[in-house]
Amino acid sequence: MRENESIKCAIYARYSSNNQREASIEDQIRKCREAAKSKGWIILEDHIYYDKAQSGTQIDSRKSLKKMLSVAMSENCPFQKIIVDDTSRIARNTKEALNIFLLLNFYGIHIYYVAQRIDTAEETAEEMITINGLIDSIYIRNLAKETHRGIEGQVLKGFSSGGKRYGYYSAPVHNGRVDIYGNPIAEGYVLKINPEEAETVKRIFKLFGKEGYSARRIANLLNKELKETGKPKPPRGDYWRVSTIIGSKKDFRGILNNEIYIGKYTWNKTSSRRNPENGKKKRILKETDKWISIIKPELKIISDELWQKVKQRQRYLKEITKGKYTKAKKIYARNLFSGLMTCGICQGNIVIVSGGKYAKYGCSNNWNKGFSVCENTAKIDKNRIELEILRALKLDFRNDKFINYLFKKVNAIIRAKFKENKNVLMYRALKDELKKINREIDNFINAIKAGIITESVKNQLILSEKRKEEIESKLENIENEKNNIPQIKKENIEHYLENLNQTLSLNSVLGRDFLNKVVSKIILTPIENKIKVTIIPTSVFLQKQPIYIFLDKSPRIDIKPKRKKVA
Repeated sequence: MRENESIKCAIYARYSSNNQREASIEDQIRKCREAAKSKGWIILEDHIYYDKAQSGTQIDSRKSLKKMLSVAMSENCPFQKIIVDDTSRIARNTKEALNIFLLLNFYGIHIYYVAQRIDTAEETAEEMITINGLIDSIYIRNLAKETHRGIEGQVLKGFSSGGKRYGYYSAPVHNGRVDIYGNPIAEGYVLKINPEEAETVKRIFKLFGKEGYSARRIANLLNKELKETGKPKPPRGDYWRVSTIIGSKKDFRGILNNEIYIGKYTWNKTSSRRNPENGKKKRILKETDKWISIIKPELKIISDELWQKVKQRQRYLKEITKGKYTKAKKIYARNLFSGLMTCGICQGNIVIVSGGKYAKYGCSNNWNKGFSVCENTAKIDKNRIELEILRALKLDFRNDKFINYLFKKVNAIIRAKFKENKNVLMYRALKDELKKINREIDNFINAIKAGIITESVKNQLILSEKRKEEIESKLENIENEKNNIPQIKKENIEHYLENLNQTLSLNSVLGRDFLNKVVSKIILTPIENKIKVTIIPTSVFLQKQPIYIFLDKSPRIDIKPKRKKVA
């Protein structure tokens, strides 16, 4: 741009937590305006971006920052510079700070950091950002340690460590101190029982421990009531999950496993680690000696008797299913279309929802989370749908086009494998050694011509000549092998393809791998009393258009005990 044109600027501001003042945003914007005015830059009022109560350690959760970056990368970006109060407002670690700098620099947009007076248009900007990024990273680590130490002190005093716990709410504890505005200052927060949520907790424990409900059945029941009445609200998300009831490998906070409901408050049980690639946090269970547990009778919601019944049933279920999960995985692995079928209503996976001799496919979301999440209650016989899909695909590749295609591909793979063979490596090594031997022989001959005729020279020449013959013989053998690379005959391919359907059925691993090559997706959509099956082929398959088949829904089977004959 020309020198006499004023630089147009955007502003970005951020504060990290709800504990900080919201006015911090206003203060940052005010400082950015002052800096722009002193330099003669123009602030575009439509391009003032800010994120409230968002951490600077990751970008994904900051919508305004992402929006600003999107505008900066657009073809007609209205601003040439972004003004930020401090380097820590953009990122709290060196990696992300440099990534944003390099990205914006590529699109010709520069950042001006008011506090550090860093302008990314300058040559030394990268070094300065790196230094300040390191300082911000150290600050975050020290802050985390101080925060952890402060929370530990509060827990040991009998206060809550913060965070939400289903069945409870936080209440402030005041000691008479006030701030400069006369507002009372809370010394800490304690947990109090939330009567409505506590009733739901009791109900979950009773359903599982006394009435024998499974976690899936409990989640389905609660989701049905939630859809009809709007209650009970789940701890997290829009609906109840099985993991909310019993926890999961990633989340150790299942309701049925939380000892707080029997008055045992535990802190420092888990820690979180951030994945450097995607910025997501992973919860890690700490060693038990690092846990801090305090008995708090006032938090007790569940009786010891009911707690023990739940634990007893969990142990019983664990005992009777021992070894069966491994077996179940093998059973599931036999399904030809695992991972290919999806629900046409919610786009969830279609999985085996009832096993055994009469196994059926159904929507996983409906099965695990209930009717309120997905209305697809259709179940269809496993063997029937697999057979119908195979028929619809017409997997008969015995024509010349496919045989020639496979003939070329298979033999190309064999040739490529031969190149990786150890004989090829040996061939190269022998070639190098042959060159070395030839040089040695030339040196011995030159020495003899020069009159150096000794017994040692003669013996070395004889040994070198002998080694040369051995190498040449080995090289000849490898050359012969190279010219005689085995090939798969067309007759073998034809024989393999004679009954492809039977091959797929007998060997599910090969069958599933093969089907993944020719089928992109299979969508099951219930339509009245039918199930519409949409088969979307891959580019490898001859059929380019989707294939449609319609099947009747599986009838409901009620198994009644046979009556005994009366004599």
